[in-house]
Amino acid sequence: MDSQRQRPALTAAKTVFVGAVVVGGLLTLTHGVAGVTWRDVVQVLRGVPAWELGALGALWLGGLCIYSTVLAAALPGLGVGRGLVLNLTGSAVANVVPLGGAVGTALNWRMVTRWGHTNVAFAAFTVLTNLLDVLCKLLLPLVAVGGLVAFSTHVPSGLWWVAGTCAALLLALAVLQRLARGLDGAPLRGPGWWRTALPHVRTAVDRIGHLLATRWQRLLPGSIGYVAAQVALLSACLWAVGLHVPLTVVLVAAAIERLGTLVAITPGGIGVAEIGTVAWLLATGVDPVMAVAGVVLYRAFVVVMEVPVGGIVLAAWLVHERRTPAAPEVPAAEEPEEVAA
Repeated sequence: MDSQRQRPALTAAKTVFVGAVVVGGLLTLTHGVAGVTWRDVVQVLRGVPAWELGALGALWLGGLCIYSTVLAAALPGLGVGRGLVLNLTGSAVANVVPLGGAVGTALNWRMVTRWGHTNVAFAAFTVLTNLLDVLCKLLLPLVAVGGLVAFSTHVPSGLWWVAGTCAALLLALAVLQRLARGLDGAPLRGPGWWRTALPHVRTAVDRIGHLLATRWQRLLPGSIGYVAAQVALLSACLWAVGLHVPLTVVLVAAAIERLGTLVAITPGGIGVAEIGTVAWLLATGVDPVMAVAGVVLYRAFVVVMEVPVGGIVLAAWLVHERRTPAAPEVPAAEEPEEVAA
């Protein structure tokens, strides 16, 4: 009873905390980092023509479709259409619920099991897709710094520190991967929960290894294509507000923004990711108002747009599922190669 009474208070506290981080971060972005007002930023955004917003929206949606091929490859039988549904609905929920990543994952689990996939298949799918996402976010700064070096551009010391940290984290992930492979020979000793969970963990690790070995031709190009689409969207958003900057500058900005999203305190890293991105753009000498406007426009697509679009998709799925019985559970080893969306 006490826990039920405490739950609303805990939710309210989370909401206040996340809201404070978002508001504080955005105010720091304009007044502290860029030294501009939101009125000036909004004025620039109002000047973006409707047709350009439509083109940016198409580019954003195209990136999501590319990423859906990664999701489809990570869960045999899912299909690209359902992968897009998972992406949009999970992100929509995660972006409106305070610290809602777990809620979005729970929703995706509900959807996947309704479609007949097993719990082990979903666990492997979740770990694999999140691992690929983190790897891409850690590799992008290395590529960006490499691009600056290749074009004989001065690399600030801060970027070298970022690149070094990302390289160290990638090394740590490689070590963890080796440790995970060692679970095959781990004895069934320890607490009861460990003895119960270990066989499932082994199965999930084996499944991830099998997927990487047999589907890397789809996982790798899809992951790279999605990152390229995000870089292209950021470049197009900067162009739409009047900023014409070199691709190497955009690449570093995208890398910093992607790293900022790893700070899972706020939805999509709002109030955190924007600060570092704009700070880098300002360091290259661009107009502060345009820099903030371009980054805010980009973030509006990759974070905010997912809420209404994903909400509509979720509502349609709920209506459809009420009329459709759940599919029978299919063993992971017998999942069909493709399932129509």
